[in-house]
Amino acid sequence: MSLSNLESFLRSVQADTQLQEFQEPVRSELEALDHAMARFFDSPLGILRGVSEHLLGVSGKRFRPTVLMLIAKMGDDDPEDTVFAASVIELIHTATLIHDDTIDRSAVRRGLPTLNALFNDQVSTILGDYIYTKAFVELIDRELPKLVPVVARTTYRMTVGEVLAIEQKDDIDITEEDYFHLLNEKTASLMGASAQIGGLLGGMDDAQVAELHEFGEDLGRAYQVTDDLFDFVGDADQLGKGVASDLHAGKITLPLIYAMRQEGSTNRRFLRDLARRKSCTDEEWVRLGRILEECGALDYCRDRALGLADSALARLAFLPEGVHRTALEKAVAYAVNRVH
Repeated sequence: MSLSNLESFLRSVQADTQLQEFQEPVRSELEALDHAMARFFDSPLGILRGVSEHLLGVSGKRFRPTVLMLIAKMGDDDPEDTVFAASVIELIHTATLIHDDTIDRSAVRRGLPTLNALFNDQVSTILGDYIYTKAFVELIDRELPKLVPVVARTTYRMTVGEVLAIEQKDDIDITEEDYFHLLNEKTASLMGASAQIGGLLGGMDDAQVAELHEFGEDLGRAYQVTDDLFDFVGDADQLGKGVASDLHAGKITLPLIYAMRQEGSTNRRFLRDLARRKSCTDEEWVRLGRILEECGALDYCRDRALGLADSALARLAFLPEGVHRTALEKAVAYAVNRVH
């Protein structure tokens, strides 16, 4: 599908219904996933029992498990193994969110208080560690040896990404290359693993599994670039967190990187000052938005996201046409056309 065709495809799907549409072919599996997740959080540890419902709400859209399930269903999968593997991916994602919120001192996620806000940094850090290790114990007990190295390498890459995020925090000279290196390790790696595991469970050959892994990484990159745009153009109520949260946390993302590279000395000084202060007044926020619009930063980021989405779609060409492939194509559209 070409970039122009992708843009037409995006316009043909209503943003508020995309999630339900592409999840529909695996609706029963997603319901089973919710039960599996609840079982994982059913623990003798009092704190975990007390926050299990909260954690199930924070983990969100089930986007990665949906991608895994859709791919697995196109092969010869064992439905129970597929739901199980999807729950492992979602456990890892949940643990990552807990650690992210702790590091960033975030108080709200998806409209709910974070664990570090409910308790403290010590409790949230340990709970994140517990969920990570719980995912591995469950995976080993299930005896799915092909999946263990995939999950191990992915969690390693995600940890590298967290280290890079700490190193790059408050670095106003970060380059676009630095940005994508961090994004690849911290975010795209888990989406790539989700697609790869779907292929493994579906019994696909090595070349197909490798192509699916690349599909997932492209999809993850497109998703995150779009997410970073929301920090400047999103609606706080829909996002479930404050706008400019990345700026306030000292994270320099692609819109600012592009703008600081393009703008003249006066605006560049203004942008660098905002990045150093990690805050802005209402008047400065309006000026920032105008600069990002006029210098082409918003269009540039949108084009990068669309290009990555187009690359992801092209990697699905070997899959048979049908309801599951169509759903995957809609998942790609959702990644770059969602409203939150």
